[in-house]
Amino acid sequence: MLIAQISDCHIRDHDSAFGRLVDTTETLSRVVDHLSALDPAPDVVLATGDLTDDGTPPQYAVLREKLAPIAEKVVPLPGNHDEGPAFRLAFADLLPGDLAADHCSYVIDHFPVRLVGLDTTIPGRHDGRFDPVREEWLNQTLSVDDRPTVVFTHFPPFETGLKFMDQSGVADANRLRATIERHPQVRLLVAGHLHRPVQTTIGATLVSICPSTGNQLNLDLHPQHAAAVNEPPGFQLHRWDGERFVTHTGIVREPSTVRTIDLGHFAATVRHQYEAGEPFRK
Repeated sequence: MLIAQISDCHIRDHDSAFGRLVDTTETLSRVVDHLSALDPAPDVVLATGDLTDDGTPPQYAVLREKLAPIAEKVVPLPGNHDEGPAFRLAFADLLPGDLAADHCSYVIDHFPVRLVGLDTTIPGRHDGRFDPVREEWLNQTLSVDDRPTVVFTHFPPFETGLKFMDQSGVADANRLRATIERHPQVRLLVAGHLHRPVQTTIGATLVSICPSTGNQLNLDLHPQHAAAVNEPPGFQLHRWDGERFVTHTGIVREPSTVRTIDLGHFAATVRHQYEAGEPFRK
């Protein structure tokens, strides 16, 4: 199974410093075009929050227009920049009917691995919380099926060293980590929010943070520094081979700047030697 992930699209319709740094509508279009052309194609595209900048219906309309080429594969989850009621209305055709009562958490069961979406956003707040209500929901959800599982959420449940993001992240992250550790069938937890690719582990579970399809955050771990940069838009591919996940981070540059060397002949030679059992001599 091949799972694509996009995050932090921040579709906006107003002037701002971020908008002047990166045209997030244009960069999302490039990422969608790239995903549409992949062979093999992803089975599903997780969209892990902050899909719009303000959660308004006009922004969601632009978002849905740009996602149209991959719409049938999109599995959306809100972030702190999204607005719950508008989000649910915008994605009514893609969300299941049995959403959690007070948060937009849900399960998709028809793939080789279970997909468990966990919404830890708080209405009117830019931080999140894994409260006892969500703990009970996630623990019960994971307890009823021990098949290999992916949990996807917006806020990363660990400290990253990007101090200002950690301080405004998800409260009670230790409770979330403890819940994941109780359920080792969770083979992968993915999130967004950080606008950077970041990896760690929770118990035996791989944790991967997806870069933004818009601007990235500068990689600067000084506790008093913070900056956004126009590094290229990115996405991730999570490949399940029946035993483990392997995660790849891709970037999508402006096509005119990309230079390529075709290695098809070399790959064919390697494949021939491998299939013939020949040594790979220098």
